[in-house]
Amino acid sequence: MRRFCTSGPVDKKTCYYVERPELMKEAIDYIENWRYFTVSAPRQTGKTTFLNEIVEKIKDKHLPIFISFESYMNKDEKDFLETLVEDINRSYKKIYKEEKLIEKTPKNIDDIRNTIEKLYTTKNKEIVLMIDEFERLDDERLMNQFLHVIRTIYHSREIYGLRSVILISVGYLSGILEDNASPFNIAEHMEVPYFTKEQVYDLLNQHEKETGQIFEEEVKELIWHNAGGQPGLTNALAYDLVAKKAKSEKIITKEYFEKTLNDFMYVYIDKNIANIINKAKKEKELVMKILFEPGSVEFNIYDERINYLYLNGVIDNCEGKCCVRVPLYYKALYDRFKPQINGEKKYMATLKDTVREYIKEDGNLDLNKLIRRYIKYIKQRGAIMFKGRNYYEGVYQYNLDQFLSLYVEAAEGKVYPETQVGGGRTDLLINLNNGEYLIEVKADITGNEYEKAKKQLIEYIKRKDLNEGWLIVYLSSIDDFEYITEEKDGIKIHIWLIRTNFEAPSKIM
Repeated sequence: MRRFCTSGPVDKKTCYYVERPELMKEAIDYIENWRYFTVSAPRQTGKTTFLNEIVEKIKDKHLPIFISFESYMNKDEKDFLETLVEDINRSYKKIYKEEKLIEKTPKNIDDIRNTIEKLYTTKNKEIVLMIDEFERLDDERLMNQFLHVIRTIYHSREIYGLRSVILISVGYLSGILEDNASPFNIAEHMEVPYFTKEQVYDLLNQHEKETGQIFEEEVKELIWHNAGGQPGLTNALAYDLVAKKAKSEKIITKEYFEKTLNDFMYVYIDKNIANIINKAKKEKELVMKILFEPGSVEFNIYDERINYLYLNGVIDNCEGKCCVRVPLYYKALYDRFKPQINGEKKYMATLKDTVREYIKEDGNLDLNKLIRRYIKYIKQRGAIMFKGRNYYEGVYQYNLDQFLSLYVEAAEGKVYPETQVGGGRTDLLINLNNGEYLIEVKADITGNEYEKAKKQLIEYIKRKDLNEGWLIVYLSSIDDFEYITEEKDGIKIHIWLIRTNFEAPSKIM
């Protein structure tokens, strides 16, 4: 019986596997047309699995050689050539179950041409050379020499029988290749994307067909939304559900998923999340700006900080802006990097405050009444918790999150930050007694941004099939708090304008 793969390249015999036919067709077309090209993807995206599948597709017709430069750092020319030959022989043995492909190590870098030509004439198969972790070849002189050889071969590729060279990296190789290797036209570049929603469902459906254990439709949606299609994380969540939380159950329900999500957030040291947090710590200030000032950082792959975070899967390019695309990564980073507002809890709820007065007779939350209590708290504190902060929108969102959680969790509900809603994310989502309340948070926005925020909220409300939502706007330019309601197409939005420019805590009780 197969399983969800949580480490290393996927073995189709033992693990569930997602086909990527369009991506595969693109790669095969390049190979068949004698193209030399690059492939990039952040780590843990299934890149090596995809490339192994290419090997399986072409090995009868061509001679694929799939090696990695992962251990090629700090090598002189002799070590480089010896290691190269050893790796080529290992690759050949793994693919064809035969012994040595190359008997003699090339005399120098340029002699690689003669080695390749001899392979072609001996095996009578055109060669497809695939080099993973290409950027690990850190000796600039060796790299230039090697790429010069490839360029020379490229101009007479039919003679040498080197049909295609594929350079694989966690990131873009454009700077290296534009300077040194004309065969690698940067337009011929492939990226291995995250799974689509359909591919995530396909992965889960494979388990259902083979075992009879069923994921509730809502659970499938939750896996898709929380992992954002990230292959390693998608498999990890699914594996935890079927192997631990609901091991003996016929149906995997939302309750099991909530336990899995909690463990990934607070209990497990999951390698995917731990890696993201560790990498984010190295650029903490930039990550906090991306987290707490959404849309404020332009995506620029040539910015070394952005390049580093992107290559390690922390951030992504969302319509030209830096974002954390994977919701579970966002939640983990939000929880660990959130602005510290220590000591506020005692002001948010006193001995006299209980959740009962904010729950209506039908069990629904009286959110407007609770926001009035929130305003009372801000007046009492004189907005002191907002003073001197660099990441204002994030400070506001976290402060509101902290306040609402204090009351909602007392009623056995939950407040979720940055929750996926269709194609976007709402800042806060309250779930209480099977009811959902959407909240968008903005700070010191312009009139145009205000109108855009209202339209965005209405769109999220429609996607969740609700009839109302809340927009909380923090402003330093107003003299008093204000509550506004607007209705459009049967949808009501509650708008609260929150004053933040207090001089000192007031005596209002």
